[in-house]
Amino acid sequence: QPLMYRLYRQVPVAGRYLLLCLYLCLWVFALFNYSSRCRYSQPDVFIEDWPADDSRLKSGRCYLRRDSLQLQPIDMQNAPELHHLETALAGPEVPAQMRLRPGGSWAPSNCTPLQHVAVMVAFRNRDFHLRLLLNRLHRMLRRQLIKYTVFVVEQTGPEPFNRGMLMNVGVVEALKLASFDCFIFHDVDMIPEHDRNVYLCDENARHLASAIDEMRYHVMFYNYLGAVLAMSSKNFFRINGFSNVYWGWGNEDDDISARTMEAGMLVSRPPLTLGRYKMVRHPKAVRIEGGYTHFMAWRARHYEDGLNALRKNSYTIVSRQAMPLYTNISVRLSLSRHQMKQEWLSKTDSVWWFLRFYYP
Repeated sequence: QPLMYRLYRQVPVAGRYLLLCLYLCLWVFALFNYSSRCRYSQPDVFIEDWPADDSRLKSGRCYLRRDSLQLQPIDMQNAPELHHLETALAGPEVPAQMRLRPGGSWAPSNCTPLQHVAVMVAFRNRDFHLRLLLNRLHRMLRRQLIKYTVFVVEQTGPEPFNRGMLMNVGVVEALKLASFDCFIFHDVDMIPEHDRNVYLCDENARHLASAIDEMRYHVMFYNYLGAVLAMSSKNFFRINGFSNVYWGWGNEDDDISARTMEAGMLVSRPPLTLGRYKMVRHPKAVRIEGGYTHFMAWRARHYEDGLNALRKNSYTIVSRQAMPLYTNISVRLSLSRHQMKQEWLSKTDSVWWFLRFYYP
């Protein structure tokens, strides 16, 4: 007889009923908490192939050649020096139509792009990671015929790193320079592998990093929106941006995911074969103390803690420079101005909601 059956026979009758009851409870939990919030969609949903009939090109819209967008080999061990990258991507020998403009901007010259995209990279002391990312990102985005600017929002000062607030500051400061339709919130250690993972926004919260090598090319959990997230300007302001109170690593991406849920937004992801990323190996930061406690109080501060909480004394712009490969915004954040309030902590969500978020 099979081993499992023999073990089952050794369990007392009362224990068998208990196991059966537990099994049924899990099924009921899954049934009533099933969510179809997430969608896997091809980038072709909002990007068309180059038409066979060239007469369609008279509209001037940018089209892509599918065969030119392939899975690329990524060298994770060797990052070009910054001056070599500047020469290769923005130097005088680069053809004018492919050359980056100061500030890390580029736009196709022979067609009209669908959106104006700002790539936001929160940064501090990760020069090797940044060089790897810039080397890959610029080459990929030019193949995708996207009009874009790369912003590196660099945190200065001794305060703990605050990714969410850096992204908020980046959006506010970028909009002072130009009008952007789409924001890509990008971790500096995430290197995209497939050129067909198009860096554009749709009407949803588009989670571009659907398959990360460190997670065996799967999503960490159902509602995960970390690593690389694309969101339209309209939707980002609609949810009040990121939270500003996560000082240290962790949970700010869970917080923005909950905000998109509250707004009734779906999550779209590229298929696992396209949304592939390699993570640059580095020592892991210790998760923020009390991060999950902060997260459980997200609903109480949703409309008070975000873009609308940024004030003149919330942060100080140390410098703003149009570098050859990116626009650098160096900023000093105010730790004292953005802390959790006791009144928020007294209004936390239930453990039931917490379980539904991580295990729907």
